[in-house]
Amino acid sequence: QDGIKSHTHSASASSTDLGTKTTSSFDYGTKSTNNTGAHTHSLSGSTNAAGNHSHRDGRRFNPSVFKDTYQYGYTSSGQNTWGVQGSVGMSTGWLANTSTDGNHSHSLSGTAASAGAHAHTVGIGAHTHSVAIGSHGHTITVNAAGNAENTVKNIAFNYIVRLA
Repeated sequence: QDGIKSHTHSASASSTDLGTKTTSSFDYGTKSTNNTGAHTHSLSGSTNAAGNHSHRDGRRFNPSVFKDTYQYGYTSSGQNTWGVQGSVGMSTGWLANTSTDGNHSHSLSGTAASAGAHAHTVGIGAHTHSVAIGSHGHTITVNAAGNAENTVKNIAFNYIVRLA
């Protein structure tokens, strides 16, 4: 097989500064998102029964005479001096009570109105990008190639090549 004797070559790559490159301008316009986010809330609840109470209605009376007249009862107003049907000087006054109606509760349930659906628009517009490439270099490797000696298939010339 023909071949040349192994040898090397030198090579180099110089450093270069490609600076900053800018892309061409493109206008993406305005983009919109989809219209999502709508939702509802369920609600339910109740209050405890409350509100049952009575008041003294302010009408003073003598219970030994009128006690069966007041269907919701009566309450002592303590030691007092006032007139009842023309008499003066009762030592204890009594006041009629009002009804104890008012005890009640509340309950509620339902669904709140749907809300929250919305979209966004984003103005991207015309713009460019720039890329800083900057100064840089590259490494070059050249490997040795060839045979241990020069060879030629033609035997007649082989001895001449070996002398070289």
